[in-house]
Formats: sequence, C-alpha cells, structure tokens
Amino acid sequence: MTAPVLKVEDLRTEFRMRNSTVVAVDGVSFHVDAGECVGIVGESGCGKSTTGFSIMRVLPNNGHVIGGTITLNGRNLADLSEKEMRLVRGDEVALIPQDPLTR
Repeated sequence: MTAPVLKVEDLRTEFRMRNSTVVAVDGVSFHVDAGECVGIVGESGCGKSTTGFSIMRVLPNNGHVIGGTITLNGRNLADLSEKEMRLVRGDEVALIPQDPLTR
C-alpha cells in the first residue's frame, strides 16, 4: 500500500479579527491517493475555500493554520519556506476555486 499524495489531518484554521477570533476550519481530515481527483463540496460558508487556501498557504494576513498537518508527497507543508512553497504551487498541487473570477 502506497502513502497518499495529499494527507490532511485534523486541520484547524482561524481568522483573527480586531475583537475576536473566528474558527473557519475545525478538524478537517481527508487524503488523496495517486490517480484520484477530489472535489470538496458543501454549503456556502462551510470552509471549502479556506481548506484549499490553507493547503496552498495562501490565506489572507489575518488567517492562520493553528492545528493539524498537511502532508504532500511525504513532506509537511508547514516545514517549507515560502520560496519552497512557491515551487510546490502549480507544479505539485493546485486549487480551482468555486468562483474562478474571485481571488
């Protein structure tokens, strides 16, 4: 059995606002095996885009991954520098937003 290409475990992402903190993703886990194509679906505001932005490390300045792990091809993405992450985006992982005219 081979390791998944992408493994997200217990992902937790929050946004720090002026007077409060909003938890946008709380405990999301899934994996993608080689050859699979995965779509994340759900109601508006449920955290689909934030999950994708967390994986890609393209959250706005007030957004932070505060828990969990994201492993891509055996590497923990949190351990990569921004320069290394730029090489990963597009070559190894990509995000197609639900509304391609935004972001």
